[in-house]
Amino acid sequence: KFAVVKRCVEKNTGKIFAAKFLRKRRRGRDCRAEVVHEMAVLETARFSPRVVKLYAAHETDHDLVLVLEYAAGGEIFDLCVSEELLPENQITRLIRQTLEGVHHLHQNQLVHLDLKPQNILLTSLAPPGDIKIVDFGLARRLGGAGELREILGTPEYVVSGSMKTAELPWTENL
Repeated sequence: KFAVVKRCVEKNTGKIFAAKFLRKRRRGRDCRAEVVHEMAVLETARFSPRVVKLYAAHETDHDLVLVLEYAAGGEIFDLCVSEELLPENQITRLIRQTLEGVHHLHQNQLVHLDLKPQNILLTSLAPPGDIKIVDFGLARRLGGAGELREILGTPEYVVSGSMKTAELPWTENL
């Protein structure tokens, strides 16, 4: 909604990256702090192979540009709505990897708050590569009580109510 992501190539090496262009001002207000927050979340989660890597950040007159790991397979959403069926072992692998990424976030007291098929990418399409979780613009760090009482996210995917980390029993047994 507030960003444009473009494929870019480093001239010296030919390496492919994703460049996420985030407007510095939206609706007349300064949004730099939100972008810096997203960068901090990515930095905290940098050791997870299931979270997209942040390589650099640049500033233009109108945008902050995050240079991110490129996921050539695109959104898992496209795989979900495809006519092509994946074997059960592939689906199980992708679900497990998604849960590994969420588990890593929770271990670092981070919650994504906008996890949906459009924010889960694949490193390759055929065969389906590994999972990369992206778009941490709404992510939050849990406070000392380990509780978050905000309702955020894409309206079609939002579940209301509050959640405590202790209420997530499946994160213990990945």
